[in-house]
Amino acid sequence: MKRPDAGGASFITRVLDAAAVVVLIGGAAWLLIGPGPARAPVVFPPMSLDTSAYGGKSIVVDRAALDAAFERAGLPEPPDLNGGDPVPVGVLMGFARRWAESRDVASLGALGQVYQALEEHEPALGCFAAAARLDPDNARWTYGLGAECQALHLDDAAIAALHRAAELDPEYPTTWARLGTLHLERGELERAERCFRRFQELDDRHALGLIGLGRIELARGNATAAEGWLRQAVQTSPLDFMAHRFLGRAYAASSRPDLARRQQQVADRLPQYVGWLQFDPWLNEAHQLANTQRYLNNMLRLAAGNGEWPTAMHLCQQLLERRPDDWNTLANLTRIYRALERFDDARRTIDRALALAPDNADLHVAAAEVAFKRDAYDEASRSIDRALSFDADHTGAWELRARVLHLQGRSGDAVAAVRHTLEIDPDRSSARLVLALILREQGREAEAISVLRGLLDRDPANIQARQMLRSLGAG
Repeated sequence: MKRPDAGGASFITRVLDAAAVVVLIGGAAWLLIGPGPARAPVVFPPMSLDTSAYGGKSIVVDRAALDAAFERAGLPEPPDLNGGDPVPVGVLMGFARRWAESRDVASLGALGQVYQALEEHEPALGCFAAAARLDPDNARWTYGLGAECQALHLDDAAIAALHRAAELDPEYPTTWARLGTLHLERGELERAERCFRRFQELDDRHALGLIGLGRIELARGNATAAEGWLRQAVQTSPLDFMAHRFLGRAYAASSRPDLARRQQQVADRLPQYVGWLQFDPWLNEAHQLANTQRYLNNMLRLAAGNGEWPTAMHLCQQLLERRPDDWNTLANLTRIYRALERFDDARRTIDRALALAPDNADLHVAAAEVAFKRDAYDEASRSIDRALSFDADHTGAWELRARVLHLQGRSGDAVAAVRHTLEIDPDRSSARLVLALILREQGREAEAISVLRGLLDRDPANIQARQMLRSLGAG
């Protein structure tokens, strides 16, 4: 339960009295834990499920009664859970009940993790702060407190908590990366450098430490040193958009605008991760514990990206159990069936998705892809026509049209279609590969080589382009 602060403390101050733990953070006081188990049992209000027109289920609960129950349990005020996903809400309520019954610190910390995964930062902060006060030697809770303070831009509190977490567990790499980022943002470059070097010592598999060291040199105005670190970052993680983006800034700082522009183009085409989830095992544990739809979708993207199709299928099935008529999940499942060459299943699944969203151009392109894989080129062409009727500049549809035309023996029309694709999106690497393939099969090898070299200028990490160049004897 949050209440106004009368003391004006600026960052983490803990006061323990007979009734409560009060944590003063960022100018506000948090009453976090009431009296112990001798209190009367806490009765939480019942929850029911609402089913939407699309088959999805969500929580319905008396918010006032829930707020009162959490207050009696000495827990931070919960967010409005109405409309929430029943699975993580069920996990959250399980830990709240366990805390109310036993005052088990592990339950309190786990409750903080669930809030953290749901991006409910204030109650997560409250739970972690109380858990850290009650279990001060557990780095996990102190680290969680620091991470939530960082998310809420309470930088003094975040630095204090994270330094304490680093004392408790100096081998956890992400603590040092978070500290490096905070010190860098404050202009404390020497402190930031020590933190990023420590991260690099503990975890050289990711480019995060190298990117941090490059950013520090950019802040110092040393473009040459920054370029050195950031080149290493790109070599370590060729698909990390931040590595390419900051390398582009280093090139710009050394007055090489063409190289800077190319790196920015590469960065723009790569997956754009947000936040710390990619680098933070403890944050991943929180998402796994909460079992949110976001977690399942993240795991689905990871499994599909690695070609782990049975795992990806299982995740799709879990998502569809929650939202049976989610056309986006159905589209993902179609892609998985296509990869497994289960074309009848793919066709049934995409038809089901199109019944839910008949005006969606992406779904019509997915239907065309299924038909293309079945060698049903006329059917694929009809689906492409439908996609273009909803989005005349859909690059996926134009690129697929080029592939269909090529296999129908209409190579001239295929080249025209793929060139139109590139007029819409000059940076579309897959279309350049299709163009090179068609040119190669037409015997126009010199033109194909030129296209592939141009592609590598734009996208140096493109493995397919390098392989095709080698097959043409120009690698």
